[in-house]
Amino acid sequence: MSAAIGQPERKFEAHEPALTAKDLVLLRISAGTATRADLQRDVAPLLAPRITGAEFRRSAELGISNLIGSQLVSESKSRLTCTSKGLQVAEAILASPKASCATWADVKFALLVRTLRTSDTPAIRKAVQRVEGLAALVLQHHFGKSTARAQSPADLRGDLAIIALERAFGNKIKTGFKKGAGLPAKPGRVLAGQLFKQPREIATDGKLIVHLACEIAGSREQSLEGLELAVLRGLMSPRDDADAPSAQSARPQRAEASPRPIRPPTPKPANDRAPISEIAPLAPRSPSPPDMPEFCRAVIDAARPVSEGWPGNRKAFISLVWKAIRNTRPDWGLSEIAFKGMLAEAHRSGQVELATADLKDGRDLKSLEDSKILYKNTVWHFVRVQD
Repeated sequence: MSAAIGQPERKFEAHEPALTAKDLVLLRISAGTATRADLQRDVAPLLAPRITGAEFRRSAELGISNLIGSQLVSESKSRLTCTSKGLQVAEAILASPKASCATWADVKFALLVRTLRTSDTPAIRKAVQRVEGLAALVLQHHFGKSTARAQSPADLRGDLAIIALERAFGNKIKTGFKKGAGLPAKPGRVLAGQLFKQPREIATDGKLIVHLACEIAGSREQSLEGLELAVLRGLMSPRDDADAPSAQSARPQRAEASPRPIRPPTPKPANDRAPISEIAPLAPRSPSPPDMPEFCRAVIDAARPVSEGWPGNRKAFISLVWKAIRNTRPDWGLSEIAFKGMLAEAHRSGQVELATADLKDGRDLKSLEDSKILYKNTVWHFVRVQD
């Protein structure tokens, strides 16, 4: 029978526009206030494993800069706060008249409601607090059934058994199973178990619902937290990844999206009998160090997202600026020593302003040590950012 059932859809889809990293950053900041550490802890898992932690930090910094520039977010003493305009945009993203941004838990519940196409009712709120209730809503949404309420494991098991029969014998099977004339529990679980990628029998209705929902959503853990995270990730993932193999990494996908240009084939001499390669090897690109104005602009652009302080006195650790330059401009081929040398020269010529740290602070000794530049009996630690 399993062969007749065929391959059901294995990818859980939210059927909603995918949210970007900037959208998630705004939603997290709207739940009170947030630091960059809060964003890393709460938002990064929703985008994993599609993007790594380092990629998320870069995306988050870019998103924060755009949100501040659009006057949706303000920053004070390293804490990010939504403006009234930002709160309106966040509520529009949640797309629910009852959605609340009071806490991060409220935001995640609103995203679950949006993902599962259900309603914000007391019954739904109670259901999503239990793994069986959330699993039932996931399966009802996945198989195209109403999500106005969460079905009981027994009722849903009967529906899943009929779905399995329909896939095996066609829709005519519905005429033999009217409402209230379902299959016995054990045969029903055997039939519903055919919907797994590897058909198997589960001992109880509750475990059947949870295990099948976790497989469809892509959760490796049969827990409420694991299933909730997998469902929310379904809303974040791009729609065109639905049929991609799970083993395919993000790097080959980016390479396919932006193929490298291929040089035209080298002409073959008329008297050359030996075969030659149809594609000439690409010459290795040599590093191209920047000129001083380009270098200074890149330093200020890299320092602005990671700077701290108050308006008029914002500073960024030189070590953080170096990491940003190293990651974003590998084509320059700069070493850390060369970078710091150019930074000292830029300061000497007045194109970049450096600042020294109060060593009595001691808030981040490692960053201070990594950032120091010795220049004319002075130790510089920061790049000053002009607001």
